[in-house]
Amino acid sequence: MRIITKDKAVSAFFLFLLACLLFCALPSAIYGAQFACPQNSLRVLLASGISSADFSVSEGSYELVDYVTQRVISSNANTGTWIVAPKGNGNIQVSHNGSPVQGALSSLVILRQKDAGQLNVFRYKNKRYRGDLLVENLGGKIYLINVIDMEQYLYSVVGAEMGLGAPEEAYKAQAVASRTYAFYKKENPYLNYDVETTQMSQVYGGYDSELQGGEPVKRAVDATRGLVIYYDGKLIQAFFHANAGGYTESAVNVWSYNLPYIRPVPTPEDSYATQVTQYGDWPGVSYQWEKTFSRQELLDVLKKWNAENPGEKVSVGQVVELAVSRQAVDPVTREYLPVQTQSGRVTRLDIIGTNGIKSFFKDNIRSVLGLRSTLFNITFDSTIQVWNAFATLDVFNRASDLVSINADGFTGKLNGNNDNYYVVSAEGMKTIPKVFNTVTITGRGYGHGLGMSQWGAWGMAARGVGYRRIIEHFYNQGLNDGRLEVKPYNQAR
Repeated sequence: MRIITKDKAVSAFFLFLLACLLFCALPSAIYGAQFACPQNSLRVLLASGISSADFSVSEGSYELVDYVTQRVISSNANTGTWIVAPKGNGNIQVSHNGSPVQGALSSLVILRQKDAGQLNVFRYKNKRYRGDLLVENLGGKIYLINVIDMEQYLYSVVGAEMGLGAPEEAYKAQAVASRTYAFYKKENPYLNYDVETTQMSQVYGGYDSELQGGEPVKRAVDATRGLVIYYDGKLIQAFFHANAGGYTESAVNVWSYNLPYIRPVPTPEDSYATQVTQYGDWPGVSYQWEKTFSRQELLDVLKKWNAENPGEKVSVGQVVELAVSRQAVDPVTREYLPVQTQSGRVTRLDIIGTNGIKSFFKDNIRSVLGLRSTLFNITFDSTIQVWNAFATLDVFNRASDLVSINADGFTGKLNGNNDNYYVVSAEGMKTIPKVFNTVTITGRGYGHGLGMSQWGAWGMAARGVGYRRIIEHFYNQGLNDGRLEVKPYNQAR
């Protein structure tokens, strides 16, 4: 047996403790590091959770660097193809033209511009992007993040979002809204990035999309450089959508929270979309649309929904009717009010079946039926309208709500057990199914209907309205109360 004195035991304990601290500190420094994004740049997620990725330099001058240790893996990364893959949960394996390259010791590797003042472009998946490319090993999977200057990011986004051929003031309004949205996301980020490349954030197609937008977009971005929207001194959530269908809506009637700067406003200029022909049918159907389901098609849609959303299954038996409510929501209590939404948007959809009712609310209604917006009406081939004793029309969508009365005053089923019954109208006798065979949904608008309508902004700009007035209209109901300001980012800080 080896005997250790008290002093030696204490010394051994502290040496052991120091070793533990060093062992624990090293992984947190190397593997748990976070990227410090420059103030006027943005982190755009290009890919997540993948097993490997390859990229190359298209133009300019780059170096490949271990971000944490700042060790240069390659001082000239401009030629050939680079491949990155996770090495365990905290390292990255780098290869160049198929050969392994040493030098990466951490979970972060960056393809970094040598001179940000010149045009630098890299390529990933046949798309070109400005700026830097950050590669991260997160939990044994590769994440690719484009770190790009905010204004260069907007060169790509504004044209992709507003569309080509828009008036310059519409581009300026989009630039300010998109810049505001992006900076808000940067201040309230995801785990390791700020925005995505799709409509889940803003549409970003990189350098190729920037070239497609051309000089009109760049001029609009440059003319509004740094400008964002504040409300009561705070950066707003500058939501926008394709087309409001003539009227925007308040956030509380679409989502679950209230935003005082997003209120219902009339936007008759949305109809300008029907006058634009360079995109084929798209502009017009963003303003006004129609969708028809047969009973089987509706069943197929609901089956697909159930498979993709097991926690929100529709299990009502045979569907016999769809009913809607347009009740507005109190912004303070969140309770439904006995008045309709100002825009006429639907806030509740009831799917009524032989075994019960399944309800969907607000913007979730669009998802279950695949609708362009919640501004719609529903008609059935089983619908009839009957004048009542008060000289108003009652609407019935199924025969179970109706009975027949014979000459003796007895009530019974309409036409017995047959699937159809007959109605005499001004147009003559009609055969009506007791339960619908087809349902038609006619609607207006495309998107959630909150904030700026892009086609509305386009139409306003086309008739000479400036971008600041467009922004004031959509984000403050046209009220010049001084609470909404367009000014350079960080001026309020």
